[in-house]
Amino acid sequence: MKRAKNIIHGCHTSDVGDQGLSRDFSQQELLLAMAFLDMTKSPGPDGVFGRMLENLSHRGRLLDIINLSWKIGRLPAEWKRATIFPIKKAGKNNWSPKDFRSIALTSTTCKIMEKMILIRIQYFLDSKNLIPGEQYGYRRGHSTVDQIISFCQSIRDAQNCKPTHHTMAALLDLTKAFDRVWKHKLLIKLHDTFNIRGNTLVWISDYLHHRSIRVNFNNTFSDPVVLGQGVPQGSVLSPTLFSLYLAGIEKTLSV
Repeated sequence: MKRAKNIIHGCHTSDVGDQGLSRDFSQQELLLAMAFLDMTKSPGPDGVFGRMLENLSHRGRLLDIINLSWKIGRLPAEWKRATIFPIKKAGKNNWSPKDFRSIALTSTTCKIMEKMILIRIQYFLDSKNLIPGEQYGYRRGHSTVDQIISFCQSIRDAQNCKPTHHTMAALLDLTKAFDRVWKHKLLIKLHDTFNIRGNTLVWISDYLHHRSIRVNFNNTFSDPVVLGQGVPQGSVLSPTLFSLYLAGIEKTLSV
């Protein structure tokens, strides 16, 4: 935890990082992010609808808010709140929380900014070839089919080198994977392994801290709960952050 705090402090002062990541956002980036997102979805706790943002007469004001948040590395408190709606799973009863799957609604404005950041980070990682070749999840142009083909080919290659009638595979299922991410380790890894620094890392750090959720069940709200660890459910950045958090596990598991 102490090292993560020292890294963020350094990014505030001298460790500016890649200029392509840290520069102000442009109007073109804003429009591109809005085009990628489904603006018809329900709003988050702030009540701001995507359609309203689409029809703003002065989008420059929205861009100013985004660039101010980017420059100072801080998010409005409403952007870090989520409302959870439990949806009953098919064929299940209502007796246990396990009978429901949760849908998280977060700020649409924050999702737009997340998408703008994500496009930059993906370009940065791809141009520097920083994503391990074994990582297929949450990557553009990759799918589970590619992973299955790679897995089958590995089996064939192994049998060609040493003929055998047996193949063993260890498959891991990570329960509540997003909720179990250690955010301080994630920040250290983004800095050391992926060279994500400057205001990019400062913003991501604030994005991960002081988040809260509350449950809406039958139009009754629970008390807010502050999240200590994990990456946010229902957000745009979380899948890529989780992927980067797991990067390198293939070296640990290699035989």
